[in-house]
Amino acid sequence: MNYNVTSAGSLDSALNKADAVFDERRSNMKKRMAMTLTALALSVIMAIPAYAGTWKYVNDQWKYQRGANKFAYNEWVKDNGNWYYLDKDGYMKTGWQQINGVWYYMDQSGVMQNGWFKDNDKWYFLLPNGAMAVNTTIDGRQIGQDGVWIPAEGQVEPANTMDLNTPYLLQNMSEGLSTKGYNIITSGKNASGERWTNAIRLKGKGSYVKYDTKGGYKLLAGAVAPSSQFDSGLMAKITVYGDNDTVLYTSPDIHYNEKTIYFGADITGQDTVRVEVSLVTDNFYDDPVILMDGLAVYK
Repeated sequence: MNYNVTSAGSLDSALNKADAVFDERRSNMKKRMAMTLTALALSVIMAIPAYAGTWKYVNDQWKYQRGANKFAYNEWVKDNGNWYYLDKDGYMKTGWQQINGVWYYMDQSGVMQNGWFKDNDKWYFLLPNGAMAVNTTIDGRQIGQDGVWIPAEGQVEPANTMDLNTPYLLQNMSEGLSTKGYNIITSGKNASGERWTNAIRLKGKGSYVKYDTKGGYKLLAGAVAPSSQFDSGLMAKITVYGDNDTVLYTSPDIHYNEKTIYFGADITGQDTVRVEVSLVTDNFYDDPVILMDGLAVYK
């Protein structure tokens, strides 16, 4: 009887080759499994819609969808450079709308308007943030309490000649800027509980922010509100002064619980403008603390 005897060296070599083949197959299986799991994960991700914000037509009206089951309500939405307002039911509003006591106008596409606007033979001026201007002068034209332009003899109808999309924030203008009782807050609340960031804070009677405009701008606009630190025993106002202390705008009296006031003032031809805080009622103990947001000049 004959036997085939394999040497020890040949046996080791064969085992090593078998191990190598097994390792290679196991590695390939791991790669295929990893690819399968990756593909599965991607398919799951792709199956979940990613919402950066999209418009949905619901019940013959437009809504703005933020997420799979989330819509915008009672808020402003900026989309493709335009502002829209969604009401308490999430529907886009058009036409005249009073929001937090302030009037705005949205066209038939829902886009918030600014600048001079004619409606039913009456002219209005909508500030850069869309709020209707009241009790002020814009482009040399007087605007009444109801926001309607009061034509003076010989005045022609207004035209939109200002660039309201390019604000020059006063707090960013280091050259020509002077202040008193002034600082910029990174975060602070007004009396309505609204939190403002990067806003101007003026503290004390006679506090102000002043800028050398050198006749290069047409409009000064911004928002004003008492700080949450404004004492209930005080009543204040802000006044915009031009050259030679000429009064260009005076705000309504500001109480401790006053809502935000949006204002604009004609500064055409003025070399300097100054926004100053004064007291109407003084308790002789506390300083008025006023916040101003988006205070800017426009060409």
